[in-house]
Amino acid sequence: MSADRDFYDKEDLTQSVPHFVSYIQPYATNWFAVMRKEFAERNGIRVLDLGAGSCTLSLMLSAEPYIGTIKAVDISAKKMADLSALVCREVGGDLNKLSFQEIDFNEKLPFDDNAFDLVVMDAALHHSRNIWETLAEIRRVLQPGGRFVAQREAYTSPLSSRVTFRRLLKSPEAAAGVSENAYLKVQYDYYLRVNGFIPEFLPVYPSLFFRLFFFLNGLAFSKYNIVARSTKGDGG
Repeated sequence: MSADRDFYDKEDLTQSVPHFVSYIQPYATNWFAVMRKEFAERNGIRVLDLGAGSCTLSLMLSAEPYIGTIKAVDISAKKMADLSALVCREVGGDLNKLSFQEIDFNEKLPFDDNAFDLVVMDAALHHSRNIWETLAEIRRVLQPGGRFVAQREAYTSPLSSRVTFRRLLKSPEAAAGVSENAYLKVQYDYYLRVNGFIPEFLPVYPSLFFRLFFFLNGLAFSKYNIVARSTKGDGG
């Protein structure tokens, strides 16, 4: 959608790189440990980063020894070009493992079936205009038994939904016509399961506040990484 591309082409995050890198780090650390066990006996893992944006997650992943190639795609090629080198200086990683492509993940993904071992999204799945179709496409391009990870998703919760949706209505994204959504944890679980995934929700606490009030996770707030296995290839 042109509204989405125009918004992210104009968004300037060049001065904010250290801040959002430090915020993303605890989310990535949380599930990287799981993937290191998952891919311990393999190398050359093929990754698709959907909605890569600043490419922070791609570059963090590129430092992992089991990673072979990363296709970083986003609706704004300009955003990836403007930020990827800056982020690389901040977090390290191996830019040589990355290739870039401008695509709209609201459309059919321009990749073959079974093209990737791992698909990741950082604060991106909730921007889908049709989460069903997006998840179906992710499953299609994953190899049988492949993994899908969604971190920093936009959740609402039973105690905060009214506030969440009031905030969304006032957001710059909504004003610009950008797809901006939030879902209950049980909705994410449902959408993933009906599209052929078995999800796990890993609690993650990115700051002292959330660590102190961990018992409110899922009630007043929802801080989870989604790690899901595709059932393709096992009769699912």
